[in-house]
Amino acid sequence: MDSDCHDDRTCPPREAPFPEVAADAAPADQLVRPCDIKGILHSHSRWTDGAHSLASMVATAQEIGLDYLGISDHFRTTTHINGMDLQAAQVQRQEIERLRALNPAFDILQGVELDANGDGTLPLDEATLSWFDFVIVSFPANGGYDSGRLTDQIVRAIAHPLVAILAKPMGEFMLQGAKAGVDIKRVLEAAAKYDTAIEVTANPCCAELDWSNCRLAQELGVKLAISPDAHRAARLVDYRHGAELARAAGVCCSTILNTMDHFEVRRYLARGR
Repeated sequence: MDSDCHDDRTCPPREAPFPEVAADAAPADQLVRPCDIKGILHSHSRWTDGAHSLASMVATAQEIGLDYLGISDHFRTTTHINGMDLQAAQVQRQEIERLRALNPAFDILQGVELDANGDGTLPLDEATLSWFDFVIVSFPANGGYDSGRLTDQIVRAIAHPLVAILAKPMGEFMLQGAKAGVDIKRVLEAAAKYDTAIEVTANPCCAELDWSNCRLAQELGVKLAISPDAHRAARLVDYRHGAELARAAGVCCSTILNTMDHFEVRRYLARGR
């Protein structure tokens, strides 16, 4: 076991070179490692656009040493016409409950991923949103909006009391900073104000992130969620890549939302409900 692991798990070996930890980072024993990640909160199943069944996703999550998995399939909107409606989500809940009964030592949370409306409001009412264990909100890549307008929309979504996680701002279009048309500092300040977690994209196929934003988030007290956004079971393991990069950026274990155990993460996700 690596000497700086925070529990009795075995850290996976580094499969690719990573940058050295920044000189001004916290002490090594405070920095996040793959072995600190206890669960994943952003994944998709065959219920919407995932490649594998919910049972396969759960089985793989257990095989790679996780304690819980959040399934966050898309809700049906104009953007995701093949997403679930509430009736389908209710049937999915029944399957989740059956899987929980079969795997009593493993927790399964039912979330939902939503694309925000153009003005930053959400396409579902609060009664429907509160039915899920957690809500992830996404924004499409900037389609030509000016920085102020797009940032205002994102901040409005972050302020919603039922939004738990803002997807992708530490990856994909937001990593470009000013080029993406987003004021990332304002986004992070809003996340700190409303206690909304910010997703760190762990997919190795994404471009390299601007990790100064992660350090800023940490300074502001924002929780970061390392997320592979897995659409197939094999991609769940990408969380290890995200944890290695977060460590190199000097991000502490206490900053990462999914280093919490399933009791703690459920308490966090229940805030504002």
